Amino acid sequence: MKRWLWWTIVGITVAIVFIGFGYTKGIETQKNYNMMMQRGQKDIEKGQYDAAMLNFRDALKKKQSDEKAKIYLRQTRIYKESLEQLKKKDYAKSRLNFQVVASIDGGSSVLVRRASEKQTELKEVIKELKLFNKTYTKAKKLSQKYQYTASNTKLAVILGYGNIKQSYYTEIRKKAKKLQTYNNRILRRLGYTVDSDADNSSPKVSQKPNVTVTQKEIEQAKKDLKSQNVDTTTFTPTKLRDVVLRARRQNKTVKQIAHYYK
Repeated sequence: MKRWLWWTIVGITVAIVFIGFGYTKGIETQKNYNMMMQRGQKDIEKGQYDAAMLNFRDALKKKQSDEKAKIYLRQTRIYKESLEQLKKKDYAKSRLNFQVVASIDGGSSVLVRRASEKQTELKEVIKELKLFNKTYTKAKKLSQKYQYTASNTKLAVILGYGNIKQSYYTEIRKKAKKLQTYNNRILRRLGYTVDSDADNSSPKVSQKPNVTVTQKEIEQAKKDLKSQNVDTTTFTPTKLRDVVLRARRQNKTVKQIAHYYK
């Protein structure tokens, strides 16, 4: 056999071996890539986002320029960040990131659905919290002005909300309950009967029939407060009556409790 023919045959054989090896390796790479992507998607369904990101990173090691794996990895990372912001009660940032996740094309349909639901839920939460915080501020000011029943009426807007026991509202609910309890305690001391401290309604307040305050006592209370440098300009007869009852409950004179109204 001629030498050139020999080397030609050898060259062809080597080429076939390398081509076959490359083809086999390509099939194996694709197989591993598909496996990693499938695992990542299953992890998402289970809510195991760290594991999902690890699988998508491994998929990118097999196919470094693969857009699908990049999209899945980015989408999962942003979704996980949204959940972390949610735990920190940073609802505005969390909602924005959920919106980003929901708008990503070519990624996980599961994450799109979950993110859409979350951002819709947070939209309502943000709106309600804004309202509740304003309402609580008004209720607190009314309480500071000794208008305890009016304060409780404001608090009922918060405590009567259907979803108030959700974790989103824990802080505002706790503050509202504390102020309501304080208001009710004062009302009882002033001789009123408060039905309950329930969340779902404004406590009903009624005056005890055996508690009476004469006009003379009201006029004297106003004089006593003035003598202690209390501005009584805005004091209504009802409020002056409450002052008298408060003094009675504490077994003190109006002058002795005047400091509460300065």
